[in-house]
Amino acid sequence: MILDDNEKPIEEHEEMSVIDEDEGLDLPLPHEGQALVPTQPYPDQLYILPLNRRPFFPGMAAPIVIEPGDYYEVLKIVAKTEHKCVGLFLTHDEEANIYKIGLDDLYQVGVVARILRIIPLEQGGAQVVLNMEKRAAIVKPVKSKHMFAKVKYHDDTPLARLSKELKAYSISIITTIKELLKLNPLFKEELQIFLGHSDFTEPGRLADFAVALTTASRAELQEVLETFDIEKRIDKALLLLKKELDISKLQSTINQRIEATISKTQREFFLREQLKAIKKELGMEKEDKALEIEKFEERLKARVVPDDVMKVIREEIDKLSALEAQSAEYGVCRNYVDWLTIIPW
Repeated sequence: MILDDNEKPIEEHEEMSVIDEDEGLDLPLPHEGQALVPTQPYPDQLYILPLNRRPFFPGMAAPIVIEPGDYYEVLKIVAKTEHKCVGLFLTHDEEANIYKIGLDDLYQVGVVARILRIIPLEQGGAQVVLNMEKRAAIVKPVKSKHMFAKVKYHDDTPLARLSKELKAYSISIITTIKELLKLNPLFKEELQIFLGHSDFTEPGRLADFAVALTTASRAELQEVLETFDIEKRIDKALLLLKKELDISKLQSTINQRIEATISKTQREFFLREQLKAIKKELGMEKEDKALEIEKFEERLKARVVPDDVMKVIREEIDKLSALEAQSAEYGVCRNYVDWLTIIPW
């Protein structure tokens, strides 16, 4: 199974590439648009779905697509439970054959996710909206046809009062996110919603949200997911966020330079075309290209050139006539004809 977040956990959905189909079984699913609202506590044991590209973080919501097959069977089992919970864990190897992996092939820290909504798809399978709720760690496998494990959960310790250091970290993260927003409006709506409700009292949640916005490597993200200590986690999150800001600034600089170059080139091109049109309209001057060709023709009149060489020269002059004077090939062709017509044959 390939279950990846496509680096956009809020808007885009993933695909789980499952081949086997079982069209004879129907899911006990709600009508389209009807949400599943679980009220049960988290179970001690979870069915596990592997992630290939990036880990999810608590506080995220993401739609994924599950095609008919083994993991669709898991979805049907979980949909019948009261808790509606499933575990999402990252594979050690991004290219792992997901049909031949076991729990040992997964990182042992992931997230528990609740099913919020299931929308059946016409082609089979379903789109599932999941809410990532908290960190979960695999304790030991439980015998089952599918990946099934006993797990333990981790909650960030509530802070009665933020230390000065944590508050400073939180402010730095918020400031950096705002700077990123100016350079990359991709997550503008989500950022504004989060920042509007943030009061810095949950630095662990803030750190999770921050790293989920970055293009950090899967290993770097997994390291943050496995960091339970809030001070260490927010420190790692800020470092990744600063790195993302540096990359975005560099990307912005490159884009501006390229756009400036293109604008300058386009402006020069249009000015040249206007100048040529004016000259032609007034009959004041011949085009530069025509003058070049005329010069080469005058040289040929003063020389006795072998027939085979003359054939080549004529072909090159014809090519020169068809080329744009601003093109790189024009310069190469012109220099070649210039050399051919200078040689004292």
